[in-house]
Amino acid sequence: MPGSLVTLIIPCYNEIDGLPQLMRRLHSMHSTGEMAGWEVLFINDGSKDGTKEALNVIAKDNDWVRVVHHDGNKGLGAAVRTGFANAIAPVVCTMDSDCTFAPETLPKMVKMLNEGADIVTASPWHPESGAGSVHPVRKILSQGASWVYRKILRNDIHSFTPMHRAYRREVVKKVKFESNGFAAIAEIMVRAMFHGFRVKELPMPVDRRQFGESKINIYQSITAHLSLMRLAGWTTFTMWADAKLAGGRFVIEE
Repeated sequence: MPGSLVTLIIPCYNEIDGLPQLMRRLHSMHSTGEMAGWEVLFINDGSKDGTKEALNVIAKDNDWVRVVHHDGNKGLGAAVRTGFANAIAPVVCTMDSDCTFAPETLPKMVKMLNEGADIVTASPWHPESGAGSVHPVRKILSQGASWVYRKILRNDIHSFTPMHRAYRREVVKKVKFESNGFAAIAEIMVRAMFHGFRVKELPMPVDRRQFGESKINIYQSITAHLSLMRLAGWTTFTMWADAKLAGGRFVIEE
């Protein structure tokens, strides 16, 4: 919507049971002014459980809500890509529709952008995040993948997989990512770092979803992460080599 300060992208796939909880929390934030100047952009990723129809009603009843529909289920990464393509505000946020991260933390994340970050991400694996109630399988996959990325990239970022983030528009426009699945979220972070964008973390716990079922395909996620890790490792090596082999000669630091 023209003049929006923040576009909040929320991908949805068969989330009819969780939409009432999500909208209650968003309505509360909107009514108190925490989301003043924000628009909410739902991406319906081919839902078949009534989510499409429910989102159409929500958009009709709230002038700060838009909906884009996929004809079929294309995956989380594809939904985020569609959201980025349709975002119009100078700040773009993304969040899970199941509220496993508190949407009430998003205004603070936007403030952190204004204080100098290019990306602000929720960080459940940060030492200061506190314990959440996340499912053990999701914890193992997310925490393990984040640990590997941290080691490959040799930085101090603790969490690479949460979608709960705030971005400057420059990041959304410049960073191109290929994955259509859940690994796309880590891919965005990795590629943004290679572009030199500054990432800050906001420690917070991650909780279990209260409604519906997880859409994560464990095998596909692991395979995609392994592919991305190879890319991250090779890119890190070539950047190191480029720095050392300046002008075709090996540079020795004295």
